[in-house]
Amino acid sequence: MSRPASKQINSMTLWVPGLLHPQRIDEAGSSLANLQLAALQKLLSKADYRVTKKRDFEEQACYLFHQQSHLPSAALRASVLVPSAFQQAPNDFWLSIDPVQMIPDRDTLVLIPAKDLAITKQESEALLDAFNRHFAEDKVQVLYGAPDQWFMQIKQPIDLQSTSLTKAAYQSLNNAYPRGNAANYWRQLINETQMLFYTHPVNEQRRDNGLPEINSIWPWGEGNLSAAQITPRSNATIFTDCEYLQGLALATGAQRFPQVNSYQEWQTKTKNGNNFIYLDSLAEQIPQMQATEWLQAVQKFEEEWMKPVLSALNNKQLDSVFLDLGANKQFYLTAKSLKRFWRWNKKLTALCN
Repeated sequence: MSRPASKQINSMTLWVPGLLHPQRIDEAGSSLANLQLAALQKLLSKADYRVTKKRDFEEQACYLFHQQSHLPSAALRASVLVPSAFQQAPNDFWLSIDPVQMIPDRDTLVLIPAKDLAITKQESEALLDAFNRHFAEDKVQVLYGAPDQWFMQIKQPIDLQSTSLTKAAYQSLNNAYPRGNAANYWRQLINETQMLFYTHPVNEQRRDNGLPEINSIWPWGEGNLSAAQITPRSNATIFTDCEYLQGLALATGAQRFPQVNSYQEWQTKTKNGNNFIYLDSLAEQIPQMQATEWLQAVQKFEEEWMKPVLSALNNKQLDSVFLDLGANKQFYLTAKSLKRFWRWNKKLTALCN
């Protein structure tokens, strides 16, 4: 049942990284000009804006959700994917130990993340079991969270500074390996895991089938959560399927719901307070889109989000909207913003560069 027209909510933050990246807009040229994007152009033209700083996904998520610093990745995702272990000791030090592929490239190795390897649950569990049995004498145990996400729970913090999986992916690993007093141990563990996985039946079968090997691990996302790090957000709701954002909701006391794909769908689930919406599926698809597909996605975004958002602001069903669409800028507006008659609607090329 949809929300009655008289019912008000406080605010919406809508996040779609990369949707309006300036390079996309420049490449589209006249094809973009032919789209009917009146609502999007009006909203961006009337809004206050700020130029964004360069941050990775998780840093930006924490910034948008009003956290003072980047909350550790492994701990947040573990709270969602291995909740029983996390709840028993929420202040423990957590580390992601993700299965990956490393391929030789001249004098280095390049990391291919698990999302590109199509790892099945059965394959993942078999490799994890072999890992835990092999390192049992060292009292090293890894927990299964998902086919592409494993975790290690450590009672005491360790001196380890890692490179995030996002930054290491598809890059030379020469300068990306862990640093700190524990770095040598982890470098040895990675090397030993590579030997262990190379002869494992999972990889023998994948080689026979012409599939990429799962031949290594990557430690990253280290840290523990403490109350001093967290800014409570009990009046907020996050809509997403992303484990990191779901963990952010748990840590801050916010409500969480699965991702929504249109304003109409969101209306049926939204709550009073601050609503943070991340369009998972669209954001994940954008980097692989061809020009025609991207143009179709922008037009669909106009119909499913921008037109109803503009209408809701005009009808005072929304108090405020904050848009982060990967345009090198972030846009904030209220119903009063729409009355800025002196601000003419601008082209996206001018708004997003």
